[in-house]
Amino acid sequence: MNKSGIKRQDSEARVMIVLGIINQLLTTRYSRVFKGLPLNQSQFGVLNHFTHTPDKSWLVSDLANVMEINQPGITKIVAVLIDKGLLASTTGQGDKRKRNLKITKKGLSVCEKMVQSLLPDISLTLSDWSNRDLTHFQSDLEKLMGWLDENRIA
Repeated sequence: MNKSGIKRQDSEARVMIVLGIINQLLTTRYSRVFKGLPLNQSQFGVLNHFTHTPDKSWLVSDLANVMEINQPGITKIVAVLIDKGLLASTTGQGDKRKRNLKITKKGLSVCEKMVQSLLPDISLTLSDWSNRDLTHFQSDLEKLMGWLDENRIA
């Protein structure tokens, strides 16, 4: 039991229930916020992934694994991003069937503009949080994200 007399398992279960509710609420909110933007949420998520290491090229299969999207789904998203000039595709030297994907300057620019478009809603969502609370929350979320990333279920 913790200091307030609640069993740890009850707290753990409540955390996961709350995260599920947050996931649903954010999914609905994002579907509305992304209307009118040049990319949908899935396309933006994939493009944004490239911004973390813009000089790195990715194989479709590696991207599918890290983004946890099935091969047909990621291939469809990648095709849209290539058609829009946001990703560049080159064939592999050893295996012509493998495509190396890299973000373009236009892709970096579109991603940054989309983040700027999303900032007002992000700021509204977190406006009641103190800087200290927000910093702690970010730290806790990054700790959870790191654990989930390191302990993926195959």
